[in-house]
Amino acid sequence: MLNRSRFISLLGTASLAAVLFGCQEKEKSPGEEAGGKVSAEYEALLPGKEVPKGWKRDGDVKSFVGQKLYDSIDGAADRFFQYAFREQYVARYSVGDPEKSVTVEVYDMGTPEDAFGIFSAHDNVMSEHTGIGLAATISEMNLDFCQGKYFVRLLAIGFGDGEAGKPLRAFAGTIEANIKPVAQLPELVKRLPKGYVQGSLLFFHTHPILNEKRYIAEENIFGLNEKTSGLLAAYTSQEKKAGGQTFKLEKDIIYLMEYPGEKAAQDAKMSCIKFWDKLVSDSRAEGQAPSEKLQLIGLAEPTELYQLYKGEGSEKHLTTIMRVFRNAIFGVWEITDAGKAKSLANTLAANLRR
Repeated sequence: MLNRSRFISLLGTASLAAVLFGCQEKEKSPGEEAGGKVSAEYEALLPGKEVPKGWKRDGDVKSFVGQKLYDSIDGAADRFFQYAFREQYVARYSVGDPEKSVTVEVYDMGTPEDAFGIFSAHDNVMSEHTGIGLAATISEMNLDFCQGKYFVRLLAIGFGDGEAGKPLRAFAGTIEANIKPVAQLPELVKRLPKGYVQGSLLFFHTHPILNEKRYIAEENIFGLNEKTSGLLAAYTSQEKKAGGQTFKLEKDIIYLMEYPGEKAAQDAKMSCIKFWDKLVSDSRAEGQAPSEKLQLIGLAEPTELYQLYKGEGSEKHLTTIMRVFRNAIFGVWEITDAGKAKSLANTLAANLRR
């Protein structure tokens, strides 16, 4: 069982860890292992005659199907298998100078929802967003975007400051135009209240992805699996300094999880209540009044749970709300303003009933 103090502190720092993890992963090199042959369908997505002037493809396109993705991106593959990943294909392009190249990685994620999902798992509130495909981020040497059932990553090597943006956008634009049909955001996203922070939206299915962005517990207390779908979104962000740098942290988190049926949602609700109730019991066993650390504020309705954590400083009172409606669990996590917490939860409840 998770230690209560660790549970609270990790909830507050998970976003920073996700940002740091995401920044590190962005700089990883693409796969160098020899893969299989790429199909004509995938070949048609990659820049061919449309490559920018002076550029050419180096060698064959490499394909990595299913578990072979580990041969391409090793440990970074784990995140992709939390979605419906099918195949990755990799192509390298150069422009005269052998030190300068753009590597294109195209991932067939099976569905447009999971293509957006894996994109959102790499996105964060620190990212610079750009108008390519359904959603896109760009940095000094990288460009990520999703379109249709595909997630695309581009890595530029050997360019000076400010030089990589033009070729990255040129290659991304060509691939974007080759992908049909254009996808829309997952239907579940339409249920969220308006105004969430750009880069904070996460679409997920499983416990590991949820924990990576917003640590809850070692246990899968929400009963998540490949048949469930969920969302996280932040409605404010806060700057935090660490290691001489300034980061943005997600604040005022709203969540929504959809289950295959109402029984699965009710089972997940009871699992969460049992988990939080044990945190209160552990507090009593340690000789601390639950009201000083964690308080379950009644079950006024069979489908509603309030958690109040009394901390210190500006986060003295943090409110978490959990509700169940049909086959969905939804609510807010650790919001300082109790009025805002209830307002967001009520708006989401109204959207689900439409």
